[in-house]
Amino acid sequence: MKNVIVISHASDIDGVGSAALIKMKYGVPTNRIFFTDYAPESLEEISRSITEILTDNTTLFITDLGVNKKTVPVFYSILKSVKDGGGKIFWFDHHPWASDAVKKLAQMCEVSVLGENEFFCATEITRKELGLKDDFTKRFCRIVHFSDFAIKPKSKRDYDLVGAYALSIALYRMRNHEGNLSCLRHMVEVLCSRKMLDKRIRSDADRFRKLNDKHVANMLKDVYLGDEIALGFGEDIQKTYACMKLIEKTGKDIGIYVNLRDRRGHMRSIRNDCTALAVKFGGGGHLHASGFSPNFKKYNNFRSRHDRQRLLSDIELELKMIKKRMPNIWPQKLVSESPAKAPLFG
Repeated sequence: MKNVIVISHASDIDGVGSAALIKMKYGVPTNRIFFTDYAPESLEEISRSITEILTDNTTLFITDLGVNKKTVPVFYSILKSVKDGGGKIFWFDHHPWASDAVKKLAQMCEVSVLGENEFFCATEITRKELGLKDDFTKRFCRIVHFSDFAIKPKSKRDYDLVGAYALSIALYRMRNHEGNLSCLRHMVEVLCSRKMLDKRIRSDADRFRKLNDKHVANMLKDVYLGDEIALGFGEDIQKTYACMKLIEKTGKDIGIYVNLRDRRGHMRSIRNDCTALAVKFGGGGHLHASGFSPNFKKYNNFRSRHDRQRLLSDIELELKMIKKRMPNIWPQKLVSESPAKAPLFG
């Protein structure tokens, strides 16, 4: 397969892993692999980069990326450019999609695997669709599954791998776009050499671990509590670690961490579905792991306790409305019989 371009999720090993499997299968040049998040401005930047290298009969793979209302127009523009040039599109995802997004985007794809999937992450879906059956990709997919579904592995070796991926990628997210892209592409190269890690990735994970612990301690000094929610603020903390630490300390079901640096909010839940809650604040995700982008102007950049408490009150109010409107989604069963009830990366 020639003229392949890959767009994948920048925030975790599932996005990096699914991109790596496509490179393994088709030998995609690393400079044709791009990573983004759900922010429209990030996608627009990717769209500009792809336009510069787009040729006739391009095959585009999109992995581990769902669609919300704000991103439908940008994705549509990207897909239309590929189809207008006689290209093909394959979309492998496991996030919930709005029905209008399915109608507008999925029908443009040769193959589209999408929607909430409580059994398989995007890397596992990609492996199945590409027909990869070797022992390395099988074991790697198992590690990614642990990471993406917040399951604590029984094996120390697997536990350490999950932590190394999460912590190193969290460090890369602190860098500018080019620095982040370079690091994620390096991870892809390492995986394609049939290695789980190299010295650089291990070193990056160790560097971030020290920073992470310091920032978690600061976050936990000022936690905002609702009936079912623990809300914390900070900078440069691994998102799952931050949320699970909030849950561990307070005993609440939902831990919400707002990263003041990149203006993203992250939700994790032990028992209940937090996806609908995230959607109400412009985000989305999975039953027990979702994200959103709080309106920093409305809350004055969260500089005061008043604004932080106001966000908690708004979330609590929306949660009560969801539970009244959609009683059948609360509570939901867990995605695994062995969920992580303590931080994965301690």
